[in-house]
Order: sequence, then C-alpha cells, then structure tokens
Amino acid sequence: MGFKREFFPFLLMLFVLLPTGYYFAGSIVYNEVAKTNTDCWGNFDQNIPTQFAPLRNEVPLNESQNSENITANIMDNLSQYWWPNYSNATIEVKTDDVFLSAWYYDQNATAPWIIFTHGIRGCKSGGELLIPSGMLINAGFNVIVYDLRDHGESSIDDNRVSGGQDEWKDVVAVFDWLVEEKGVDSNKIGLFGTSMGAGTSAIAFSKDDRMQSVWLDSTYSDMGDIVVEELEFQGFPSFLGPAGIFAGKIIAGQNLIQHYPLDAATKIGDRHMYVVHGNQDKRVMVHHGKEMCDVALQNGDEDKIDCWFEDSVIRFDVGRDLEVDEHHVMMLTHTSEYEQRLVDFFTKSLI
Repeated sequence: MGFKREFFPFLLMLFVLLPTGYYFAGSIVYNEVAKTNTDCWGNFDQNIPTQFAPLRNEVPLNESQNSENITANIMDNLSQYWWPNYSNATIEVKTDDVFLSAWYYDQNATAPWIIFTHGIRGCKSGGELLIPSGMLINAGFNVIVYDLRDHGESSIDDNRVSGGQDEWKDVVAVFDWLVEEKGVDSNKIGLFGTSMGAGTSAIAFSKDDRMQSVWLDSTYSDMGDIVVEELEFQGFPSFLGPAGIFAGKIIAGQNLIQHYPLDAATKIGDRHMYVVHGNQDKRVMVHHGKEMCDVALQNGDEDKIDCWFEDSVIRFDVGRDLEVDEHHVMMLTHTSEYEQRLVDFFTKSLI
C-alpha cells in the first residue's frame, strides 16, 4: 500500500508532463516548419512578368560571378522569356473567404491556358514560374501565375503553410475563374507546379477530374515522408514528426497528412501527367518523383504519362561563397530540352 502511495505522484507527473512536453515540442516544430514568408525573398522588389531574373539570396542569378552548370546563354538571353505585357486579377476562393493575387497573359481566345503554382514561401514573381510561363507564351499559350494563400499579395488566412492541404482549393479557384470569368473550356486548362506547388497541383488534380493535364516539377508524393524530410532539412530531429502533426491539429485544426499528392497518380485515369525531377535534389528527394511516375504508369495510359529524371545541379556566387542548388533547376541546367518537353506536353494534352 505504501509503495502505491509513493508511486502515484510519479505516475501523475508522467501522464501530465509527458503529453505537455510532447505538445510543446510539437508546437515548436509545427510553428517553424509551417511559417510563411510573404515578401518572397526579394522577388517582389525585382521581378515583374515583363522583366525578371531567377533570384538566389535575393540577388538576380544573372549577376553571379561564378555560375556553373547553367545552360549557356540563358542568363544573357532571359529577355526572350519576358512577357510582352500582363493583366492583374483578384480571384476569390469562395469556400474559404480568401482572395488570390494573380497576373495573367491572354493572347489567343482559342489557345489553352496553363495555371502556374509556386512552392513553399514562394510567389507568382519567382523565376521558377516566370521562366516556364514565358516559354509557353512564346509557343502561343495563355498563362496565369498567382500567389497561394498566406503568400505574396494574396490573403493571409492563418499565416501558415499547410503543404497543399488547404492550398489545393486555391488551384481549383483559379481553374473556376478561368471557366466562369474568361469562358475557357475546362478541357483546355493545364496545371504547372513546382515543389510544394507541384504537390498542391497534384492534390487538386486528384480531386477534380475536370483537370486533364498536369506538369509536376520536383513534386513530393507522400505526405508522411515529406513531413519527416522537411524536419531533417530544417535541422529538427525526424522523430518529432508525429508531434508536429499532432500540434498542427491542435493549433490550427490542420491535418498535414489528410490529402496525398500521390492520389493524383492513383486516380489519373486517361488524363495526362509529366513528372520532372533532378536526381540530386535535397529539398524534395527524387524518390518522390519516381514514386509518382511509377504509380501513374501503373494506373494510367502510358502514352499520356511522361517522366524525366536527370542530373541537375547549379553552382553560383552572388557575393558569398560558392553555393549549390539542386531543387527545381532543370529549367536552368537543361533549358532548351525543358522548353521543348514543356511545349510538346501541353500541346499534346490540351490542343
């Protein structure tokens, strides 16, 4: 009896403090990993559709004193991808009382439209969207780039990123705007996403079978894996992944593993998908792209699915030591081939 009396305070402390500590650790992880960056790393100060350059450390990459593995002359000829002009739009996400800031170029009433979605803490003014959109403009397509919620000039929902769990509705809202406001045939609208924008586009693609064509550059496929890998990338112990997911549910009512981009591959049917991923990518590892590709080929029409995996690394010096980037840089390391594949894919799938 005495033993039980002495042991009870220990049990009480165990049941009270351990859950509290678990939640506290998870909240730190969740708040750090989910935080956004509305100024887009300097892109808004320097890039508009009619004049832009890809940035690294808030410095235009074409000012690098030591650029290696970047396709010859792309930095000297970036102007070929500058838009001739552009219009502004504000698009409502009606289900969530969110408004999205967009730029678009409408050059041909009968041509297809491509919706461009940026990655985590990115924005519509990022070079990773403006370069490929310029490629498609040159090929006669209409394009629209926009800021996801909690990014850039769009509405601040909760000042957090959900890895596509909420943002997929932004893709659908832009799609609906093109259909309802611009009168576009839904069969002539394609999706382009990079990084988190690719994962977000994939989730939207899985949920809306009107969407016939999606280009996924450096996508993630498995939410459980990407949560753990994101922790490791940001320097947190990976075992805190479940704690961060738990804290997200408590703090923001957000389930970070509710919707999986991989569902786009399992539900592809007879629709079109192109998966692009650099082999050395450390931000979103190449196994995600390969899994997306493999599952799509298992479930879809192999004539409508393409996958491109390639060594792709850039090295640059923008006033600091020589740095390396391997994430969604295929458009810089294999520019001509990227452009040809991009144009061919959307021409084949939408025209």
